Amino acid sequence: MDQASIAVAGFAAVSAVLLFFVYALFLSVPGKSVYSLGCCAALVAALLVLEIGHLGYFQGGAPPLENLSYRIALFVVPSSFYFFGRWAILPTEPLRPIALIHLLPMLLLFVERLEIALPLLFLCGAGYSVWLAYLVYGLRDRRKQFRFEFTFFGVMFGLALIVLALGLTLPLIDDAWFYYFYSNAIGLGVAIVVVGLVANPNLIGDLSEAARVRYGASTLGGVDIDGCLEKLERLMTKDKAYQKENLSLSSLAAAVGLSGHQLSELVNTRLGMGFSRYVRQRRVEAAQALLVTAPSQSILTVSMDTGFRSQSAFYAAFKEVTGQSPGEWREANRVRNDLSGAQQAIDSKGHKKIFDPN
Repeated sequence: MDQASIAVAGFAAVSAVLLFFVYALFLSVPGKSVYSLGCCAALVAALLVLEIGHLGYFQGGAPPLENLSYRIALFVVPSSFYFFGRWAILPTEPLRPIALIHLLPMLLLFVERLEIALPLLFLCGAGYSVWLAYLVYGLRDRRKQFRFEFTFFGVMFGLALIVLALGLTLPLIDDAWFYYFYSNAIGLGVAIVVVGLVANPNLIGDLSEAARVRYGASTLGGVDIDGCLEKLERLMTKDKAYQKENLSLSSLAAAVGLSGHQLSELVNTRLGMGFSRYVRQRRVEAAQALLVTAPSQSILTVSMDTGFRSQSAFYAAFKEVTGQSPGEWREANRVRNDLSGAQQAIDSKGHKKIFDPN
């Protein structure tokens, strides 16, 4: 058990640090702010300290709760989780003084009796998980778009309840079991995030866009909605804006004559999807046409001609939109077209035979 727990703790520690750099440097999240980056850094730092403490314990060291840095990290996690979730999903929300009430769980650090402090701490953490799950559940009108995301947060919510149960049973179980379960719960949570971002790198950005539209004030007052939709459609069909690899929300918004927030709201409310999914879908639709009309083109060439930066990104997007790989879709439609052509030939011969006077 020790070896497995050491592996899990090491994985969680390294992955948490990598996730921070991915979020800070690579993930495209509209409105990503210094607040969300700071809270993400605090959360990752706390998780890193916790898992380092677990690693030392699993290798024969002292119980982590005897270490002050471990205890501080333990009581920082709920607050940093709340603030990171808040600004990751709602990045444009201002910092209001009332929000500082969510720092109160950190004061439990000064409660001497851990059998009281830790259950209360885990109760706060579970409460924040419920809040975040409810925030995402509020986007259920986009259930088709966020089917994967609902599953993702459902699993995270279940994990939070398990951790809460662990905190409540702390007085009844041996400390060693607490460290084993808690370390593995952290590892599982980090693994879920890694899987979520690998499956959908736009996970946070898509949710952020939809949440801003759902919970924020409208930015489309006085805007010619129909005219902007027509201009957007023209840019995508006639000008083929989707072919640009570096197509961004701001650049397309400028071409439409809107701000980035306005275009994001327009796409979300009128087309029922986030901006990044909208672009992926238009690219896939163009690729579907090319796969049939240009059968001699390789799949790599089709992916490059439709604006995808890599063949792997093309495969992932195509599978997401159509449920098939590009090769499967091309073959299925080639067979369908061949059958359709043969049927037309048969119909033509039959028609000719019926009406041929000879």
